[in-house]
Amino acid sequence: MGVSGESEGCAAARMWRGACAALLAPGAEDAWQQLVDASPPDSVWHSLRNCVAYQAGVWQNLLAKGVTDVMQPAAFKLAIVLRHTPAELTARLLADLLHAHPHSQELTAYVLALLTDDEARCACARGGARAGEGEVGVVPLRELQLFGDCELAVLAASREEYDAHAKLVRAEYCKLAHSSYVELRIKVLNQFSQIPKLFHTPEFECFEAAARENIEREICTLREHLLTGRAD
Repeated sequence: MGVSGESEGCAAARMWRGACAALLAPGAEDAWQQLVDASPPDSVWHSLRNCVAYQAGVWQNLLAKGVTDVMQPAAFKLAIVLRHTPAELTARLLADLLHAHPHSQELTAYVLALLTDDEARCACARGGARAGEGEVGVVPLRELQLFGDCELAVLAASREEYDAHAKLVRAEYCKLAHSSYVELRIKVLNQFSQIPKLFHTPEFECFEAAARENIEREICTLREHLLTGRAD
């Protein structure tokens, strides 16, 4: 059984409002509207309604099942929603939302470390601790890995959800000729298939097989497209 997310678009808005309320952040609704305005259209994957909503749903579902929460729950949720927001807008929204919070610098550093996947910086603090030794830098390694696992969670989605995701990814590259897209997509998927471990946390390791099955199935379908000239 694959990872369960949410693809109806509501999870991202709920997560944003809940996180802002927990941080007593002013201007949350205005900030949300700016996110909506900056988000790609719903017809592609990396939008608030699709990618962000799915990842938000994955995290909320894991919490509901009893997964141990993170060090900065609200900031972690802000990072999930901001993952595909332009960098300049992200920086401005964080500055506006957190400026009155007593731990604004700590929270901002936490969010930015997650967004930039800055594992090197996270591993250089607290006496030169090495990655994998527990809490390091502004983000514990487990939380950095959880964030990355949420990003890849759609690879382990149900067959129906994964196929919908693949169509939305194709829509992002609608200007590419179908054969060119297929070749590039196969290359990307092959890179995923060669990664020894797609997921790095115990919370996600049970989804490894489902992710690899989806990847291999899409590769086979795309290779068939190259051979037959199909474009469906």
